[in-house]
Amino acid sequence: MAHSFLTSINKQISCNLAEHNIEPRKDAGSGVWLSLLLPSAVILGGIKYESSLKYQVAACICTGILVQSVIDMFNAYYRKPTPFGAVIFSCTSSTILLYIFTSKGPILSILFGFLSIFSYHKTILPVMKLCPKNFTYGECTTVCQGFILFIFSSAVREVQPQMNCFSVATTMIQLGNLCLMVIATVSYYHNMKEQPGKFYSLIGFVFAFVLLPSLYLSIGENPLVWIYNLFTEDTTAIQLVVFWLFCCILGAAAVMLQINTNQKASTAVRKIFHGLIILVFVPAVIWKPCMIYLASGVVFAIFATLDMIRILKMPPLGETLRSGFLKFADEKDEGPLALTPIYLLVGCSFPLWIHPNPNYSDLLPLLSGILAVGIGDSAASICGSLVGKNRWPGSRKTKEGTIACFLSQLFVVILLIHIGYVPRTNLIKPTFAIAMSSFVEAKTDQVDNLALPLLMYVMML
Repeated sequence: MAHSFLTSINKQISCNLAEHNIEPRKDAGSGVWLSLLLPSAVILGGIKYESSLKYQVAACICTGILVQSVIDMFNAYYRKPTPFGAVIFSCTSSTILLYIFTSKGPILSILFGFLSIFSYHKTILPVMKLCPKNFTYGECTTVCQGFILFIFSSAVREVQPQMNCFSVATTMIQLGNLCLMVIATVSYYHNMKEQPGKFYSLIGFVFAFVLLPSLYLSIGENPLVWIYNLFTEDTTAIQLVVFWLFCCILGAAAVMLQINTNQKASTAVRKIFHGLIILVFVPAVIWKPCMIYLASGVVFAIFATLDMIRILKMPPLGETLRSGFLKFADEKDEGPLALTPIYLLVGCSFPLWIHPNPNYSDLLPLLSGILAVGIGDSAASICGSLVGKNRWPGSRKTKEGTIACFLSQLFVVILLIHIGYVPRTNLIKPTFAIAMSSFVEAKTDQVDNLALPLLMYVMML
């Protein structure tokens, strides 16, 4: 029943995209089920943990997004366009929750509730048209949901903000990426392609005269000094920074070596970066979660900036980045954006970014991205390539790879329990979450780095 329901939806969404002359990512279904994951994750986090005003606003908006996503699915199933009244219903549900739970008053509640859901409803198809062959429908809904939540949570200002490490880091990530969006927008509309003088001047101006003053006013001190103090506060922090730099050098060396070989990177070579991200994230999440929280947001901005440089062909890095992209791109990178490295980072960082309390003692939800992508997906890929013989029906993935995916994640969870970083509680929930994630990894044609961490996170909460 569920399979026929999703099949019918996939066919109708494919027809709708074709009518709008939109090219989705090739050799993949619509992935409409992905549209349910991110809002569900945020809502469940808000129910289970104490949360800030920013998070409460995000959870209320996610309720409207979830309602709208379900409505869109049923309208696709019955082959009907989404009526305007249905969008109003979704907006109203968010507005009511915002008014009840955030004490923002009727005007701001209506403004946030209606603008957020309308924006989500209206951005999906334009984004897919702007970036042909980059997304399936479900992948694009997840990206648009993340964008909407980022924008509206950034607009929330608390009367008495808690100036702890995570709140300051959140402010830095939000303002930094907002400035990056300004740079990207100006570069696009002013056609700065192959104009390095204008492009780098714009980056320098925004950084020096917009970002730094804004951060100083927001946190009440020099942001560069604050970051320096965070990254040098004790021996553990310094050791982590040195280790991260070493991993960055290894990653850059792997890219340069692959460029010089004039060959496409194999699956095993690409999994080197999965190994590096495991080494970076696991100790940091255990010992210094605020550091990795801030660092992951900064690295996301760096990745986005490097992709802008590649697209705009900006010297001195533009050509090198283009060569690296061609060597490491797979069948999921046919569009204009280089999303594979960004998806890997986002998949591992998502649990930290969307958790209401990333300093919470329960590590498994925070490590869900590392478990699903860094460990499970890597084990499935490597084992499937080396010893896989029995393929799943209609798939290139092997049953041996799926078994490796399941066992590798379960082994890491048991190891974390044994050494005391995870409480000795019931293993049924993490085992079930790992089993479901492994099954989805075997069967899905969506981007693993985006789908699996969110699915694992929802089930680990």
